[in-house]
Amino acid sequence: MEFSAAQIQVFLLILFRISGVMLRAPILSSQNIPILGRTAIAIWVSIILWFVLPSAPGEFAGTVFLLALVNELIIGLLIGFVAEIIFLAVQSAGELMDLQMGLSIATTFDPIFGAQISVIGRLTLMLSLLLFVVAGGHHMILESLHRSLELLPVGVPINLFSENLPLFIGHTVQKMMLISIQLAAPIILLLFLADFSFGIVSRVAPQVNVFMLGFQVKPSIGLIGIFFALPLLVRHTVNLIPNIAHDLVALMGILK
Repeated sequence: MEFSAAQIQVFLLILFRISGVMLRAPILSSQNIPILGRTAIAIWVSIILWFVLPSAPGEFAGTVFLLALVNELIIGLLIGFVAEIIFLAVQSAGELMDLQMGLSIATTFDPIFGAQISVIGRLTLMLSLLLFVVAGGHHMILESLHRSLELLPVGVPINLFSENLPLFIGHTVQKMMLISIQLAAPIILLLFLADFSFGIVSRVAPQVNVFMLGFQVKPSIGLIGIFFALPLLVRHTVNLIPNIAHDLVALMGILK
């Protein structure tokens, strides 16, 4: 079977869009997956989408084709960024819990985001990724990627200077911060009550070193609170996962 130059260009454009998604999307961008494995996944998905596209645009000239590749890479990065927001919010909630518990100094390297992350932040992140896989979120990202090829065909320039794009990104970041505060609120409130109790103890018994006592007691109180708040955290995270598809469709509408 022979393929024309235009068909090969379409395949490369699809591959670059998927590569952008693989660089940012949750799980797919994990450093735990070898580079060869991620490359194979990108090529395999590109081949599948290549054959299901309704039609192919005409052949591009050299410079125009390079700009089209950059255009597709940007689209993929934006899709991955929107899909990643929920997990950044859940991780931020864990970071807030760690900060109140006094465990923010204990950090580990996170291979998914390639950065240092606190203990509870890593726990909440791993929990959200597990729920994401169980709920079929990785299939939802691939479906949204296929949907993006219908709404934004390959080779069509996107409107990066749309006045709605900064508003969309700002609203997305605002939503991320709101979600992180909502998830961490029960533990923050519990630890605030613990600090309030320590303040009363320091007034009643000044000889008690409540500062050192807090370092010993607050992590245990926080862990007990997380244990009882875990069902709420799981239910809220599962309810957030379908919002990824809605945000991706909204993003495609802005970029058109």
